[in-house]
Amino acid sequence: MNNKKVFLLLAIFTLVAGAIFFLPSDEEKIRDNLDSLAENCSSGKKEPVMETLQKAALAAKLCTDLCKVNIESFKIDREFSQKEIIDHILMLKKRLPNTNFSFQDTVVNIPDEGQAEVITTLRLNGESVDGQFTDAYEMNITVIKKEGDWLFSSFTLVEFMKK
Repeated sequence: MNNKKVFLLLAIFTLVAGAIFFLPSDEEKIRDNLDSLAENCSSGKKEPVMETLQKAALAAKLCTDLCKVNIESFKIDREFSQKEIIDHILMLKKRLPNTNFSFQDTVVNIPDEGQAEVITTLRLNGESVDGQFTDAYEMNITVIKKEGDWLFSSFTLVEFMKK
């Protein structure tokens, strides 16, 4: 073999190995989407209106166009369009300004190529009329892979007494 062929094979091998080593895994992509969802649902004390609208739209883009939400205590069990998700995030940001969302103790299970199940704790830290508050909710989230992207397709709030 001549030097050009050896160099070409070495370059291809290096590119493939680098791609495998440096490309994020499906679990990392799902965790990154959870972080983005939390960041875009969080709100600052005096967040500009355009930033609030942009963040709500970015959060909704992480969900399938019909995303099922189940919160038994509020008698919510239906699918929401991305537009409805944006509207609810905007309403939430208005009711809870200066609130930080985060996902903790997250377990990602990917039983097959195109679907994942996530069990996580949603933590809210913020201010209300009565002062500071911290709340935590266990959530089950279904995530599906659509055109290479992992999108949230359902959120279920685990009721404390049901566990």
